[in-house]
Amino acid sequence: MNTFITFLFSILSISVVLSCTINSDCRSSHCHLQAGCFSGQCKCVECTTDEHCLCPGGVRGHCNRNHHDHKLYCHCPAASTTTTSTTTTTQPLVPLDCSNQKISVIESIAENLHVEDDRAGLCPGTNKHQTSEALVIQKCNATARSSWSKGVSVQHECPKNTIQAYTPISTFYDSVNNTAGFFIDCTDNDDGIKLKMAAQTCSDAPKIMELNETTNPKIADFFTIFQQI
Repeated sequence: MNTFITFLFSILSISVVLSCTINSDCRSSHCHLQAGCFSGQCKCVECTTDEHCLCPGGVRGHCNRNHHDHKLYCHCPAASTTTTSTTTTTQPLVPLDCSNQKISVIESIAENLHVEDDRAGLCPGTNKHQTSEALVIQKCNATARSSWSKGVSVQHECPKNTIQAYTPISTFYDSVNNTAGFFIDCTDNDDGIKLKMAAQTCSDAPKIMELNETTNPKIADFFTIFQQI
């Protein structure tokens, strides 16, 4: 009698049908084999096709034969990882060339008035944007100094006569005490290299400055200007 009851209970256990959406829902179905989710129901039968294998995230698994017991089981693939990369576009550097502003620069020198531009920094202790780079920025409609980079060395190019008159030039110190202006001319003779440029300072309106290898700033400190646009 007890044997018959045990046999009957075994049949009923195997026949239990549970609703499911994925294979992991069928762990409590009391199957003598690994339970699987087949068409929305837990069944204690081996898979026969990949369509029987429903995995988390709606991914279809694979119906593979186990080499230990030679039965067919559903195997879910490992979750894939998607890596998203961010592309950063660097704006190109171009030479700042506004030598065609020669007349405008000469007029500012003749007027003896500071040139101001909000894209330039403030003069120390004032609310005036009339630093030396203000003259260059306003005449050339240039970007702020923070986007400037060194071009060619004025001292190196002077003997070659490759820099056109009224080309913008500047120093590039790490400090804020830089000088920018317009190259006018340079000479290379027995007395050394001398630079003539048009520039303004916070204390002086646009004027002609003559620099050499011992002045402050000196000719070796000046370069043409590249800017990001």
